[in-house]
Amino acid sequence: MLNFVLIANPETRRVQLFQQALARYGLPPARLIAYADLLANRCDLAQFDSPDTIFRFDAPERSFDVDRGFIAAGAELEPDGRHQRISTSAAAQLPEDLGRIWYQRQWYLGWCDRLRSWTANLQGRILNHPDDIIIMFDKVRCQQILAAAGIPVPPMLSIDLNLQSKIQNPKSKIDKLMDERNINRVFIKLAHGSSASGVVAYERRHGYERAITTVERVVEAGELRFYNSRLIRQYRDPDAMADIINFLAAESVQAETWLPKARLEGREFDVRVVVVGGKARQAVIRVGNSPMTNLHLGNDRREVTDLPTGLSPAAWAEMLATCERAAACFPNTFYCGIDLLIAPNLREHYILEMNAFGDLLQGITWQGEDTYTTEVRMLIEEEETRRLGDWEISRN
Repeated sequence: MLNFVLIANPETRRVQLFQQALARYGLPPARLIAYADLLANRCDLAQFDSPDTIFRFDAPERSFDVDRGFIAAGAELEPDGRHQRISTSAAAQLPEDLGRIWYQRQWYLGWCDRLRSWTANLQGRILNHPDDIIIMFDKVRCQQILAAAGIPVPPMLSIDLNLQSKIQNPKSKIDKLMDERNINRVFIKLAHGSSASGVVAYERRHGYERAITTVERVVEAGELRFYNSRLIRQYRDPDAMADIINFLAAESVQAETWLPKARLEGREFDVRVVVVGGKARQAVIRVGNSPMTNLHLGNDRREVTDLPTGLSPAAWAEMLATCERAAACFPNTFYCGIDLLIAPNLREHYILEMNAFGDLLQGITWQGEDTYTTEVRMLIEEEETRRLGDWEISRN
C-alpha cells in the first residue's frame, strides 16, 4: 500500500483536498509534517523514510511564521547580492506586515537551502523533486531551460538584468532594452514570486508610460514600502514606476515581452493546464479584467468547453502537447501547473510560467476527477504496473 508523507502548512486547503483524494481510494491519510516543525528542528523527515514512502511537498503558503523561518535560513547565503538583507536573529523577530514584499530573494535562498537539506539522504520517492521545485521558483532559469528545449516562451529581456551589482538603475536598463528591440510593452515579474506577487505590466506609448501592477507603493513617515495587493493599480508617475521596478529588480526579476492574448467575451484570457505524470489533464480558462489573470485577483473562470469556436481541435491538441513537452523538461516532477498563452490568431501559443504547486484548481475536473484524485489514481496505477513487472521478473 502506498505510504504518503505530506509536507505543508496544515491550515491550507491543499492539505484537506489531498487527504480527501487518498480517502477516495481507501488509502490511509498522509502523515502531515508542518513546515514550521521542520524549520524549528522539531522533527526530521528521515524518521518517516523508507523505500516505499512517497514524500509530497506542497506550497509553503499562508503562514508568516514559515516565511520568517525561510528568510532566517537565507541570511548568510549569497553575501554579495543586492537584495534586501536581514540577519538571522532579526529575521526571527520580524513583525508581520500583511502583504508586504520584503526579503524575497533571501526567502528564496533559505527555501532552496532547507529543501536540499531536508531531502539530501531520503530513500523514498519525492513527487516533485527539490531540484525541479527550485528551478520552477526561479522564473529566469525556468524560462531559459524551456527556451533551450525549443518550447515557445515570450522573448526575454532579463538575461543581463540580474547581474545585480552592475546595474544601478534597472528601470533605465529595461527602457534601453525596449528601445533596442523596438517594443513598447513588457512584463516584469519577481523571479521568485507566486500568485502574481510583484508583477508589473509596463508600457510606453506616444510619449507617456504607465505601469499596471499588483504592487502598492506606500510612502509613510519618510519610509518607502511595497505591498502585494488584490486591487490592480495603475501608475503614471515616472518616479513611482522607477521606485517599484528598481525595488523588484534588486530582488531578481524576469522581464519579457508583453504579448497579446486571445479574447473571450471581449476580454483577454489564458489557460492554466495541469500536467500529471506527463499527461495534460485538468485545465481552466482565466478571463482577465487586467493583464494579470490570476483568479484570486477577481478574474473569471471558464471551462475548456468555452474556448473560442475558432480554436480548432488540432490546434488545442498541439497546445496541450506543448504543455506536456514543457513538463518533460522537469523529469523529476510528477505534477505541475502551466500557464498557457494563446495568441489572438488562435494558433500560436507560449508557455508563460511553470508552477511546481500549480495543481489547486477547485471545482475543475477532468473525466470527473479533480487534480488530487487524478494524481492519486495515477500513482496507484504506476504502483500496480511496477508490481506486475516485479511479478513477471520473479516468475521468469
